Amino acid sequence: MRIAIVSDYFLDYVGGAQTSMQQQRLALLEAGHEVVMVSAVRGGSGRYHRTAEGLTIKPAFTLPGLRLPVIPNNDATRRRLRALFIHERIDAVHVQTEFGLAHAAADVAAELKIPALHTVHTFYWASEGANAAVAPVIRYLLGRLTGTRLPRAALSDRASDNVLRNLTLSMAQRADVVISPSAHQARDLTAAGVTSDIRIVPNPIATSALPSEALAPEAAVRPSFLWVARCEAVKRPLVFAEAAVEALRRAPGTFSVDFVGEGVELPALRKLTAGISDIRVHGNLPHDQVLRLMDDSAAVVLTSVGFDNQPMTIAEAVSRQRGVLYCDPKLQEGLGEAGFLAESPDAAGLADALVALSTAPEPLLALSEGAGRERTLFAPETFVAHLESIVQTAPERS
Repeated sequence: MRIAIVSDYFLDYVGGAQTSMQQQRLALLEAGHEVVMVSAVRGGSGRYHRTAEGLTIKPAFTLPGLRLPVIPNNDATRRRLRALFIHERIDAVHVQTEFGLAHAAADVAAELKIPALHTVHTFYWASEGANAAVAPVIRYLLGRLTGTRLPRAALSDRASDNVLRNLTLSMAQRADVVISPSAHQARDLTAAGVTSDIRIVPNPIATSALPSEALAPEAAVRPSFLWVARCEAVKRPLVFAEAAVEALRRAPGTFSVDFVGEGVELPALRKLTAGISDIRVHGNLPHDQVLRLMDDSAAVVLTSVGFDNQPMTIAEAVSRQRGVLYCDPKLQEGLGEAGFLAESPDAAGLADALVALSTAPEPLLALSEGAGRERTLFAPETFVAHLESIVQTAPERS
């Protein structure tokens, strides 16, 4: 197969969607398929650049704070995509964002009668600050950017979030096949009005050349826990920090925590945990160092609630044979045997979970064993088999 993966995002920005796209590319290449990457790029003198991997596009501008490149769906963008898809003999266009570039790619795919796939990395937009007063402006600007009229489904009580979720809905409604990495997001997309075929395909992990090992019994005696995500309110690092402080007060010296990630809540996280030797706040780290920390940990922690689709953190942890402490009951993929669900998502519930996992080694060892059985869900060959089936059975364009 010859697949074009299309993203409005900068691929060098550390985020779950970007990591997933890179892992998908590696999985497909390892299986002998051809992959053409189309994405935004920073800097450069010209607008469009052919690369060894595909095509990069310099955005018209980048939204400050959000680090979101703005690439409009216009004649110039479509013309470049059309030439690329024809030259590379693309069999399927796989868009993985919902902004101007993704809609331009969907337009060209329809024109060339190429199947259009859409992976929804998040339907659960949660904006900060912007609300009802600016929502109509956001809707108007997104309509101009994408060249499409956004639906007006009631998908969120927060006006700005509702606009962004309708943006995702508009892209999903255009696709021949919609891919959701999680079952709960697939159900929500169906309820929102997506009528095209929706397939559940978990995010793959294809990078690490180091073999993973099950948790050693001695590592479960005084366990370390790894929290790795963006230090933003939607990921709730401060809630988990409060939980860790409380659990260490109740059971001193029984465990340690490593926080990895950067974001607006990082200064508050450092302040909250200052002087506590069993809590280490690293900020951002290269991916290979994160994997080493993961291998040195007894379990990985995920503390978002109602925000995540199918986090790459879970895929990586389970692939490394580590259990996951989590608090959102909607999350399912990979957690049947490898997940430990806190009784409640607040700091008290997470503190109880930390104490329970730190005062007896058996639960952590059982989670690691379960991860060893669940990791095939995120294996590259599993993802490739799903995608091959999707492309082969995608409805023909008339």
